[in-house]
Amino acid sequence: VIFHRMYPVSVDRTIVECDWLYLPHVVESGKDVARSVELFHRVNQQDFDACERTQPGMSSRVYAKGGVLVPSEHHIGEFHTWVQDRIDAPPAG
Repeated sequence: VIFHRMYPVSVDRTIVECDWLYLPHVVESGKDVARSVELFHRVNQQDFDACERTQPGMSSRVYAKGGVLVPSEHHIGEFHTWVQDRIDAPPAG
């Protein structure tokens, strides 16, 4: 399991911490997990680089209401709608 924690520190900067969690028997075996950690670190870095390349465009008015999603990202659109509905809802009580 890879556990990611993201800490936004400004509108254009986030600190990301990743922990790789292995089953106890894997750790106790002394097995070298460096290759798997390196692989996922490389994949994570590619994802972070892609995010950094898109960040400058996030101030565009196109993203004012959550951006533009392609049909295969319908689940992300549904999540955006769910969050926005809760933000727009009057306070309970």
